[in-house]
Amino acid sequence: MTRYVLLGAIFFASYWVLTSLHGRPAAHVITGDVWEARAADVRAAFQHAYHSYELLGFPHDEIKPISNDTSDQFNGWGVTALDSLDTMVIMGLEDELKRAIKHAEKLEFSHHAKAVPFFETIIRYMGGLLSAWHLTKLPITLKQADQLGLALQPVFNTSIKFPSYSVNPVTREVDGPWSGKADFALAESASYQMEYKYLAKLTGRTEYFDAAQNVMDGLAEMQDPDTQMWSQWISSEYNRPVAKARPKFSVGAGGDSAYEYLLKQYLLSGKSEPQLLDMYLSSIRGVITNLLYVSKPRNLLYVTDITYAKPYPGSKYLVQVPSGDLEHLSCFLPGLLALGSDALQDLPETVFPAEERKLHLDIAKGLATTCYLVYADSFTGLAPDVINFTKHGGRLWSELYKQWEDRGKRGTAPGFEVDVPLQKNAITRGYDIKLDRWLSRPEASTIESLFILYRITGDQIWRERGYEIFQSIQEWSKGPVGYSSVWEPDSPTPERMDEMPSYFLAETLKYLYLLFKEDDCGISLDEIVFNTEAHPLPVFQWSPREKESYQVQKRRSPGRGLLLKDLIRAERKPRPAAKPDRGA
Repeated sequence: MTRYVLLGAIFFASYWVLTSLHGRPAAHVITGDVWEARAADVRAAFQHAYHSYELLGFPHDEIKPISNDTSDQFNGWGVTALDSLDTMVIMGLEDELKRAIKHAEKLEFSHHAKAVPFFETIIRYMGGLLSAWHLTKLPITLKQADQLGLALQPVFNTSIKFPSYSVNPVTREVDGPWSGKADFALAESASYQMEYKYLAKLTGRTEYFDAAQNVMDGLAEMQDPDTQMWSQWISSEYNRPVAKARPKFSVGAGGDSAYEYLLKQYLLSGKSEPQLLDMYLSSIRGVITNLLYVSKPRNLLYVTDITYAKPYPGSKYLVQVPSGDLEHLSCFLPGLLALGSDALQDLPETVFPAEERKLHLDIAKGLATTCYLVYADSFTGLAPDVINFTKHGGRLWSELYKQWEDRGKRGTAPGFEVDVPLQKNAITRGYDIKLDRWLSRPEASTIESLFILYRITGDQIWRERGYEIFQSIQEWSKGPVGYSSVWEPDSPTPERMDEMPSYFLAETLKYLYLLFKEDDCGISLDEIVFNTEAHPLPVFQWSPREKESYQVQKRRSPGRGLLLKDLIRAERKPRPAAKPDRGA
């Protein structure tokens, strides 16, 4: 009798595990053969997209699949080809790779007499070439990455040696300020260090390391004392970086990959640069305690941005004002938190306690669930780019979590529920659509975070969610020519946009393929680190001579600050209005 009770319990548990978020029981366990077939479908999707590019647009940058035209907004060097090199290697597309490499051989970056946007050029072109070198060891890929780096070096000819928005390789002229908002954007200033440090390791050129490290040293000096984060916009004052007055703190557009690259730089160079670890831990604790909110009525965990303002005219103090926006660019954050919780397990309890690591992973799951639900809630299954929770009410997560602890931790912690029903009724979702367009991005597709969460937890729910999104891409984004971004994805009459961004092939389809493949395709998270354009770079170690020459273990650190558990319970003090709104 006991045996039958046990078998019944096992059956019930299996039934519960296999129940989808839609409240329907899964028909059966998804076998490895099915996942391999799904990966093959993604490979075919890449071939459809890339062959459309080759037929219509090569060697231009990108195609316009509706008008059958082309675009050269990224220097006209064939960004779709170079951005896709490692995807071709991973998918075993040898013929396409050979054609793309042949094109890469012909490029002469230093002869380009127009402004080159630095950030996009680094993450797409240099990242693509360096990852292709790692995967193929074809000499031309490293040679061209080095030539590109040399051609762009004048971009650092600014008062504080932070990179300008763009540079003309022929005239050596730099272009700024960034969009008229400030001299430098945080994300663009702090999201080339992975590529430059790896290139320094491969070539021995110290100028690459110095150019990368200068920004890290500058940021270490200007971390905001109240939030432990950085202003989204940076200015120069007396030849030093300072936060723009009345700063905005965000992990969305303009801030996102700066936080991403702190952890990833630390992992890339074999955990040998303690400054980066301290900056990551202190700033991510600031993100968690200042930017995380929980919605009403569905208790969805989301990350927004904040500014400071007087609560009333004449006030002597400033208070945090959340925008309520959730940008889908911010949906990289669950993956980053999950990666850190797994990769930093070797740290002492006094630095990164096991309890805090688990909290990072639980937050990652909660955020990833929200990002996924914005897809599942939508009419097409594709998510709008920006939603807003303000009208429905949002509560600061750290305050709710503290109250939950004080009540004895009964039930699920606020925002940590992963089995949340979708809601097709726009009135009862608990958020409003602010920017109704789907831009083909892996962050917006939440695929990047789903991939990392699956690799770390092994939980099939992240795979299934990714497959739902892929099905929606196939239905609404695919056309006779390539794939398109989508206008009004929450409308019954969405329209395909006239663009196929290179990152759709470099990131979105690559992450989907790796998510569905049964083997890791030689891409182990213990051995590689993805740049912000999904280009895998190998973990390396600085030699003793390099460590001494670059002083990697002696760089000034702002310190790690309080542990997360202490920061959550710390008293929140108002910010004096007379105090300059910038880091010290």
